Amino acid sequence: MALNAVMLQQGTRHPVPLPNENFLYHCNGVKFELKSGDGYPGDTVLFNSGSGTVFVSNKRIVFLPAETTHATSVNPSTSTLHSFTIPHVNLRDQKFAQPLFGANRFEAVATPVRGGNVPATARLVLTFKEGGGFDFATIARKMSQRISETGEIPPHEEELPGYDGPPADAGAADSQLRNHDASNDPPSYSADAPPGYEQHERR
Repeated sequence: MALNAVMLQQGTRHPVPLPNENFLYHCNGVKFELKSGDGYPGDTVLFNSGSGTVFVSNKRIVFLPAETTHATSVNPSTSTLHSFTIPHVNLRDQKFAQPLFGANRFEAVATPVRGGNVPATARLVLTFKEGGGFDFATIARKMSQRISETGEIPPHEEELPGYDGPPADAGAADSQLRNHDASNDPPSYSADAPPGYEQHERR
């Protein structure tokens, strides 16, 4: 994992792809936490962001806080979170929690990469406050499994539509749906890589 080392495309909030990288999915409204410890009796939060965008590619996971821009995503300072990236090979014990109350969470143990500014193993927690977590977790798990089974980075795949949260008029639409009389309806039928990536490229 690497802190504040994600290059963004000029004038956008989209990461610059690594060689042979394809971004498969992104999701907004995500809370980020990187914690030390195993949770018993408690964790120490190393870095956190209340809301941002998470990306998953065939090589890695990237998180950008909502306030991060092209000018700030790469920063030598480690006192503030500007960007975060971790290769799939550095994630283990992935879990996807769907609590009865509260937002869905993706959790995993994150192991460090050389020069990544996070020296020790930590626990990554992504909370999907606006939805989209299930698709993200499915893709992340699929990429990790394929890399573990073959020892190779999966090739390019088709990108899924990103999840940007419910539309602004979702409340009105829900109200119309609740008040709708269905009795007359027809029947329905069922560039430069961040630190630590060079050792994961195919040789």
